[in-house]
Amino acid sequence: MVETRDGDEIDLLDSSIRTGGGAIVSTTLYVLTGVVYAAVTSPAATGTYFFAAIGIALLLRPVRGLSQTLHKIGSEPGEDAAAYLGVTVLFTVAYLSIGGLVTGLALDALTARTVLEPGLLVPAALLAVSTAVSVVTDSLFGAVGYPSYQTWLNAGQSALRLGVLLALNPFVSTAGDIMLVVAAARGVTLLPVLILLGVRPRLPTRHHIRRAWDFAKWSVPDQILDRFSYNMPTLVLGIVATPAAVGVYEAADRFADLGATISWRLSAPLLSKVSGDAASGESTFAYLDGAITGGTGVTVIVFGYLLGAHNVVAQIAFADVPTVFSTTVLLVGGVNVLRGFWTLLSHAIEGANRPDLSFLTKVVGLAIATPIPAVFGAKYGAVAGAAGYVVMNLAIFVVVAYYSRTTFGRVPRDTQLVVRLTLTFVAAALATVATTQFLSRVGVGLTSIAISAALVCLIVFVGVLTALSPQTRRTVQRAYGLGTQWVKATLEP
Repeated sequence: MVETRDGDEIDLLDSSIRTGGGAIVSTTLYVLTGVVYAAVTSPAATGTYFFAAIGIALLLRPVRGLSQTLHKIGSEPGEDAAAYLGVTVLFTVAYLSIGGLVTGLALDALTARTVLEPGLLVPAALLAVSTAVSVVTDSLFGAVGYPSYQTWLNAGQSALRLGVLLALNPFVSTAGDIMLVVAAARGVTLLPVLILLGVRPRLPTRHHIRRAWDFAKWSVPDQILDRFSYNMPTLVLGIVATPAAVGVYEAADRFADLGATISWRLSAPLLSKVSGDAASGESTFAYLDGAITGGTGVTVIVFGYLLGAHNVVAQIAFADVPTVFSTTVLLVGGVNVLRGFWTLLSHAIEGANRPDLSFLTKVVGLAIATPIPAVFGAKYGAVAGAAGYVVMNLAIFVVVAYYSRTTFGRVPRDTQLVVRLTLTFVAAALATVATTQFLSRVGVGLTSIAISAALVCLIVFVGVLTALSPQTRRTVQRAYGLGTQWVKATLEP
């Protein structure tokens, strides 16, 4: 059984290091899932699965919003995480029950107008239940003071289901089969984790319900808008543009999103820390400057790589429209530096008990940016989608920065680290350009060039930043220490 900690007892550096490691593993496995699913089944079955999985994830955003409430309030000193888990479980059971009833009544319409088939109802229901349990478990980690383990749990689930799919290759052929494997992998990993955490849902009192409502009334719509803001260009292009435009944008977005995804993962321990400290009366939050600036660093690495190797990636991914892909991926990759920053900062604002401000920032961003792909998408395709994404993130960044001043009295940033990141970014981008040009001239294949350039970019970035930045050296040393501790603990009999 895990010993519960409050948010203010978390070592933010250690938790962020563990989170970052898990995020890299889980994100890499996520990228591989589409390839493995298609190889094991077929592109059609994989497409049907992803349609169902994305639809389920969108429909479960209210559960995500309430689980965010569990994460935030449960990590406050003096609060009972078990009671907020009780609120979350009661809501989730009721929501899934109503959703299942509505789905059953609308089954004919769903099967007639979408790629879903009647035989997928039971597998989809199991997938939905497992998704909801996974979401709640992730937040429970944060509530009991171990937010960094969310990413490792997700990595374990991904590794298990990919291994099972490959092992059962002769027996897996449909979207329903994939759903059953995913749901089973979650069940196998989540049950022992929930037993290990040792938190049992408890009936909430009026205090718990009132506090949960005060946060969830903003957190639930914020989570819905958060998902819609991320998918807005794709959704709009899917209506006004061609499937090819959607494909180019989605491919560029997924390629450029690695850094922003890791920043989003790093927001979990930051939310727990700020929440716990705010409840304890903290007012300066001095660690925000380094945490938010440093947490944005991976987006800078990705953008540096894209600047130097976008042409190579474009020739591999979309050789027929390389200019469109390059323009799209550079726009998305560049603005993701700001997205990583505002993602971390907005979660810090939520931790300071202002989820309403996080919600309002997305309302403003969507209102300003959605018309861009809607008006220009038919003519300019993926580039219009990327332009809308850029404007949306710029608007949200400005509004989050404004609300940060009212919440923390400043926009948290480590100026010296910003300068060092900038210098390192320039060095990594130039090294990437030199690598791609040299390897192209000697006749190396495109895939080998792309991989080699990525390795050079990463090595130069980490090396230069470590040389320039004392904070980075401390982080690297601490990461090494945590790694050796884990290896020793694993090898001990």
